Amino acid sequence: MTGRAVKFRQRVSDAGRVALLGVLLSGCVTVYQPLSSLQRPAIVDPQLANFEGMRLLVRCIPGDYLKVPAAELLCRRVGALFRNQGAKVETDVPRHGRSSRSLEESAQPDLVVDLSSRLLHKESSGPLWALTVLTATIVPAYTEYSVAQDVTIRDASGFLLASDSLKARFIEYFGAGIWGVNWALDTLVRPPEEELSGDAPARDFSRDFYAQLSQLAFNARVRSDVLRSFEPSPRSGGQQRQTGAER
Repeated sequence: MTGRAVKFRQRVSDAGRVALLGVLLSGCVTVYQPLSSLQRPAIVDPQLANFEGMRLLVRCIPGDYLKVPAAELLCRRVGALFRNQGAKVETDVPRHGRSSRSLEESAQPDLVVDLSSRLLHKESSGPLWALTVLTATIVPAYTEYSVAQDVTIRDASGFLLASDSLKARFIEYFGAGIWGVNWALDTLVRPPEEELSGDAPARDFSRDFYAQLSQLAFNARVRSDVLRSFEPSPRSGGQQRQTGAER
């Protein structure tokens, strides 16, 4: 083997080591931006017994963006959210468009909460990712996407009490430099509520989502109570019929 071939092989090996080191030292930094309804102030405290004694049915509907395992995880977490507020919660993940629970065969819930997710937008630059690979992630790449969590709340009869679409934008930056700088800032400078590395963005989104969901469910409960207050009681109806007969 000639000296030139040996040098070329050594350079390729060194470049491979640098690229591998860059990948190993790289990480993802996610920026969470609340949109639309997630920015509204919520006055309901999820730590209080806002639904004491109520029966809630939470249905997480799988789709193109929300797969079955993710829907099951969402139902477990939302179920825990409402149980902590005093409700008796049942969860359901419909498969193939069919629910595994029949409202006629089971105890009638006071509220039926339907949750579904949609991917609104996703953007990523192919040339930038190629440059990231060529520079061993020194030049960061990014992926931006927006999602919507659709919430519909009805009573057992199917009457619509509340609905909303909670939207958020996430920007994921990938690279050794940007991850290292933000990790150092999170460790040394930033308070926990302002961190960008780790699970901080997911935690911030969950905080906003659970607060708005609790507010929507509480609004639905109040609306349901108000509507029921207008229903005539059987006793008053009997008295009216008796009075009419006397006339």
